[in-house]
Amino acid sequence: MLRDDDRATALAEARSLLYMMATDRHAAATRIGRGLGALRAHFLFRGAELGQRVNTTGWVRVVAHGHISIGDHVQFSGGMIPSHVVCRPGGDLVIGAHTGFNYGVDIDCTQSIRIGQRCLFGSMVCLSDSEMGRTGPIVIEDNVWIAHGAIVEPGVRIGAGSVVSAGSVVTADVPPDSLALGNPAESFPLGRNSRGDSVAAQRRAPTPHSVGGHLQR
Repeated sequence: MLRDDDRATALAEARSLLYMMATDRHAAATRIGRGLGALRAHFLFRGAELGQRVNTTGWVRVVAHGHISIGDHVQFSGGMIPSHVVCRPGGDLVIGAHTGFNYGVDIDCTQSIRIGQRCLFGSMVCLSDSEMGRTGPIVIEDNVWIAHGAIVEPGVRIGAGSVVSAGSVVTADVPPDSLALGNPAESFPLGRNSRGDSVAAQRRAPTPHSVGGHLQR
């Protein structure tokens, strides 16, 4: 049963939405879609620990036999290919707040995969902590961008503020503020601005409030 403050909040939201439908139908449709995405996320990730306003605008196949924790404002964008999030028995999958995934992302956690805050994943990115007899935890620190089709192999740590180029295969650790490029990927320092901030660290992942379509990276 709703508490009085929750009931008041729900009524205020309903009045706001009715007014929006009368004055700006496009904004109202966007807001309704956002709400449906949040409901879809709670259904697909049932049994997982979900933060506030986790959103899925497309289909995500979820196998939650281990522990899954997803932070606030995480978004899974829809597209032509569904994403897969698999956490096997004994696995520990943690996704930090304000992280965004494009369509077709494949996450397979057997042991431990930890993704930081404000990370961006392009379409068709693959992360697996167990492959071909190799097993090792994957750590992706804050503000990391991983571009289309990149693969992150077991036992890899990607430092904060780094960028993984499209199609790269990451087999070894990537230092912070680096560009990982190639197969196998090599790491190169990223440039810095006059204040000493890395280029990648200046970029912030979009939230469900600011994303109007797919996360194109």
